[in-house]
Amino acid sequence: MSVFSLGKICVFSEVKLHLQNDGKSVSNAKVVRQWQWNKLNSDEGMTDENGDVSFPSVYESSISRLLPVELVIGQQLSVFVKGKEIIFWTNSKREPEENAEYGGAVFDANCELSSEEVLIEEYGSLMVTMCRLNKSVD
Repeated sequence: MSVFSLGKICVFSEVKLHLQNDGKSVSNAKVVRQWQWNKLNSDEGMTDENGDVSFPSVYESSISRLLPVELVIGQQLSVFVKGKEIIFWTNSKREPEENAEYGGAVFDANCELSSEEVLIEEYGSLMVTMCRLNKSVD
């Protein structure tokens, strides 16, 4: 481990999404991914013609990570449809490893924007989402 990797954590894992609204793919829409650890950060992407979008993992470093403090990273995903922002996924990431959002599973999900939000408590934090995780079969 180099001195430059000290305190480095995954603040948002790689994300692969398929977005639908009323069962139809949401194409050519802006998707915003936000996270807040030491400060608010974001990036954005566009869905393709099939409603798919992906984001790479994001890592950040901080000397505070070396201190005995609780890790809480606020995360959010939203999309703009017909000029309206729809927040479809929020979470508080509490572990520094990649894929901790879903307990080690790859973050690959289908999101139906017309569905009701559900509260998920099984991954170490409270998640509010319109998404269903695609679980791969081994």
